[in-house]
Amino acid sequence: MQFISFALGAAFVVALPASSAGQVGATTQVKIAVIDIDRVAQESNPGKELFEKLRVENDQLAAERIRREQEIRDLQAKAASDVLSQDAQARLQREIERKRTDAQRWLEDAQRDFQDKQQKEEAAFQAKLGPIVEAVAREAGIGLILRATPGLTFVLDPSLDLTPLVIQRLNSEPAGGAASPTEAGAGAETPPPPSDSPPPPSEPPQN
Repeated sequence: MQFISFALGAAFVVALPASSAGQVGATTQVKIAVIDIDRVAQESNPGKELFEKLRVENDQLAAERIRREQEIRDLQAKAASDVLSQDAQARLQREIERKRTDAQRWLEDAQRDFQDKQQKEEAAFQAKLGPIVEAVAREAGIGLILRATPGLTFVLDPSLDLTPLVIQRLNSEPAGGAASPTEAGAGAETPPPPSDSPPPPSEPPQN
């Protein structure tokens, strides 16, 4: 199972203070750094807590799916028995169809609820992450942060990678100290549906 993928967008722009930007009309050089958001999510304490919370719920959903599937298979095996009369087999078949319908409705509701919770948890994580990234960038005099992308971004100077500093700052934040969406400021986009999220339960078995 891969960790959930978080996104701050291709670039994270931080406005520099006037004192760092130089005089009006003067030529300025913008310092550029990179950040690996996936690594931040994987290695920071808040990211680990989020993943564990989603993993536990996903495991519970998977266990319930297995239980419902096994119940339907047991009824199907019973219905195929030669011991039952035709009337009994017909009643059992109707019960199987009812349980299959119930299982399908439960599955759809469970998937929807899980995805909603996942998106809310990711939004809360990003609301906490955004201002920390900006603060670290300001302290380092960074004007532009690019998201590190495997195979596309190659960092030759480790000092240009803000990832370790952001993880350290995140881990030092008090529990429940996430900033509100307003405090998060501009630059942090609403994360798209994660591509590596825990897989939803499969559909119940058919005849």
